[in-house]
Amino acid sequence: MKRITLFLMVVFLAANVLAQDKLATAQKAFDKKDYKTAFTLAKELLDAGDANGSNRLFIQLREVNFEPRLVYEYLGDSYDQMGVAELAISNFEEAELLDSLNIDLKFKNAKLMVKQRKYTDAINKYLKIISIDPNNAAAYLEAATIMYQAKRFADAALLYEKYLDKNQTEDAYLKITRALLEIKNFEKVFNFGSAGVEKYPEEMQLKKNTAIAAYATQRYAEAAKYYSQVPDSMLSINEMENTARAFQMVKDEANSMKYFEKVVKADPARSSIYMELANGFFRDKKFDEAAKYYEAKAKADSTNETAWRYLGFSHYQFRENADSVVANPDFKKNQLEKARTALLRSVALNDTNFTNRNFLIQIYTALDSTQALLEQHKAMLSLIGNNESQYKDQYIASNSALGYNAYDRKAYAAAIPYYLRILKYRSDMSTLKILMSCYLQAGNNDEAINFARRILKISPNDKDAKKVLRVLSAD
Repeated sequence: MKRITLFLMVVFLAANVLAQDKLATAQKAFDKKDYKTAFTLAKELLDAGDANGSNRLFIQLREVNFEPRLVYEYLGDSYDQMGVAELAISNFEEAELLDSLNIDLKFKNAKLMVKQRKYTDAINKYLKIISIDPNNAAAYLEAATIMYQAKRFADAALLYEKYLDKNQTEDAYLKITRALLEIKNFEKVFNFGSAGVEKYPEEMQLKKNTAIAAYATQRYAEAAKYYSQVPDSMLSINEMENTARAFQMVKDEANSMKYFEKVVKADPARSSIYMELANGFFRDKKFDEAAKYYEAKAKADSTNETAWRYLGFSHYQFRENADSVVANPDFKKNQLEKARTALLRSVALNDTNFTNRNFLIQIYTALDSTQALLEQHKAMLSLIGNNESQYKDQYIASNSALGYNAYDRKAYAAAIPYYLRILKYRSDMSTLKILMSCYLQAGNNDEAINFARRILKISPNDKDAKKVLRVLSAD
């Protein structure tokens, strides 16, 4: 190790001595007015990294006006190596005055200007290069990069577009689509993005940019395609929602639901999305689609009574779907069972909704589930309470169902209160006859006679009423 260190020191000292010798030789040549030799040695010193030594020589050569264009350029190079950027730029400018079409010199100057954050000067320099050589791709790229970093996105996009005419690089496609997104030129984003993705199919950010533009321009099939190829980790919640909506627009409900579920999982507060979608389908009478989203909402928020209620309504309304009934004879029953389950969840959360009870009554009637149906009628009467005049139809229907069930079971005394309630709103012959029969069978002869006489006032020749009076010796 010591030998290596010693060797390096020897090499360094030798190089330093050589440089000093070269500087001394160059100075002697200059003093003898051998400017060409002095110039050559000064350039060698510059190339060897001796900026200070070469700088002193080039200053002297400048004073005697030897090869002024090159001397100014090399002075600029030496000042650049020394870290004196302002002097480097001023010397490059002098060199340019003597050779205004020198593109390499302008590039050198422009790059130094960028380092010094003289962006406007650098841009002008690159534009000058472009005016000299309209096909200079590097100038377009450098100018575009400055514009992009300065957030002058419209100018950047224009320059990147010129660059892409010549070189279709991955970075240029990325930058131009980002710049165009910033100024909301979605049509061009989509065009450049599509071309870029075709050339660089593994570039995910480019796919994302293209997807954003596709969605903004209502190209939903393309938006769904590109969005779905981008990892979820690269998508914001809004972008995942847009993915879901894009799939929805192209009728791909499975993928639409998948992305909506991701949205709600990432932000539970957005489960209202499900209700928005479900309500739209429900209004359009697309009850099968409505049911999917009401169910999703109910799963996301099991305390949402409205979601359970309309899930039940959707299944009930969809029970008569002709195609489904033909395909599956049990379809109607299955839909009714699903409706029943959902509405029972709704009732458990809010037992004050008359519509829920009405639907449950219809469902149990359709399912021929007598005991459960009777329980719903009892619940309906409990819900109505003292408001029977407001809910007269429901009141009559539930009393009629419960009364008939008791009568059918020969529980005549139990049937009487139900029919008496009906009688307050419907004094028809059928109700009067049932009450007459119930009182007779229950052994309340006075009331049986009373109702028989009421019947005869309406229909003097009614055989049933006359028979009751005759049996009870009241004719």
